Amino acid sequence: FVTHQTADFIHHEIAALREGGSTLPTTANLMYYFGGLDYFKIAKEIDVVSWDTYPTWHKEAVIDTAYDNGMCHDLMRSLKGKPFFQMESCPASTNWQSVSKLKKPGVLFAQSMQAIAHGGEGALYFQIRQSRGASEKFHGAVIAHAGTENTRVFREVKQLGEELEKLSNVIPGTVNEAEVGVIFDWDNYWALEYTSGPSISLKYVDQIHRYYRYFYDHNMGVTMIPVDADFSKYKMIVAPVLYMVKPGMKEALEKYVKNGGILVTTYMSGIVGESDNVYLGGYPGPLKEMAGIWVEEIDALAPEQYNIVTFKDGSQSKCKIVCDLMHLEGAEVLGEYAEDFYAGMPAVTRHDYGKGKLYYIGSCMEVVGTDKILTMAAEDARVNPVAENGNGLEIVKRNGKEKSFYFVMNFKDEDLKIPEEFAGKMDLLSGNAVEKGEILPKFGVKILEE
Repeated sequence: FVTHQTADFIHHEIAALREGGSTLPTTANLMYYFGGLDYFKIAKEIDVVSWDTYPTWHKEAVIDTAYDNGMCHDLMRSLKGKPFFQMESCPASTNWQSVSKLKKPGVLFAQSMQAIAHGGEGALYFQIRQSRGASEKFHGAVIAHAGTENTRVFREVKQLGEELEKLSNVIPGTVNEAEVGVIFDWDNYWALEYTSGPSISLKYVDQIHRYYRYFYDHNMGVTMIPVDADFSKYKMIVAPVLYMVKPGMKEALEKYVKNGGILVTTYMSGIVGESDNVYLGGYPGPLKEMAGIWVEEIDALAPEQYNIVTFKDGSQSKCKIVCDLMHLEGAEVLGEYAEDFYAGMPAVTRHDYGKGKLYYIGSCMEVVGTDKILTMAAEDARVNPVAENGNGLEIVKRNGKEKSFYFVMNFKDEDLKIPEEFAGKMDLLSGNAVEKGEILPKFGVKILEE
């Protein structure tokens, strides 16, 4: 209801501007994966998506902030399937975070280039000049209270502006291409988190993060897609906690898999329909035939509890939050529970369906377990990474008709070697070719022409 009201309000605001004679493109400041509005619906009303980014580079491991910010950029690019603007970012420190830490030298540049890498075509700021009073008087700005251009922040913004100007003749017109679609659906977001049970620890965005991070770490392009997307565009679709399966989704997903697609879904999927009423006949409801399993019970684990999944090769992974107790109906077992009264029952399965496969992950595994399954699925789908060996760097590719560009960025807490496959490629920023064995420092960025 709130999404409908907001979209309707925006629609009529824009109509008034059009009646007044304006033909300028319209936008609205969106925010990360904000839970209050369905951004796929809001995006239909505006011409250009833009969003406000305030990553906390100082609070966590830098890489955690980087992949979260990368996912937000991918979501914004995906809302309309075209370039977006990083409309608002702070060039120094914010005033409303619990700790208003300064951005260290190089962070503003790297953060802005990450936005461009993921499909952005602008990096703007709030604010240009620090206000004298009111609630944001200590919010960072291009021009500080001192009122001079002789500051570190001003110089960094000036440098960024000069570099963006250099790129303005080569980057626009290039696109981010992805072989993987990750379903992000606000109805599922709301339904999963508003339901009572099975665990308060089951948060929608946290679950999306768990799967997005694999592709980020392996430099595989991702598009965040709605449930009514054209699935045929992707070699692989990942649908974590697809709790609500609305009309038409079953048929669309079945068609995708039958035609050779690889689908990965998880615990708490196929549980309810669009009115949040449970599908009877066993979980995962309408996905049951395609998954080749049925789930009899769901065990919720307390925060301090965990089970263990043992894979066919003997390797193991801890799992937590929930465990599906499932029975096979044609699927192949990839991993079994090792503990509790359901030891020996399937925990992870794969089912051939038409020309494709469906992977079903029955518990929230730690990274080593999730990565193992996603690697198997990616190999089945023949998903290609942007770089075969990223060495821990974030590497994103924008493709053009004549030229393509690799954005190579270091968001780790250590200096990293640039992969040898990039040796000899020209860096648009420095004008120099990458040398074999060259090191990229923390927050270092190179844009390499293919």
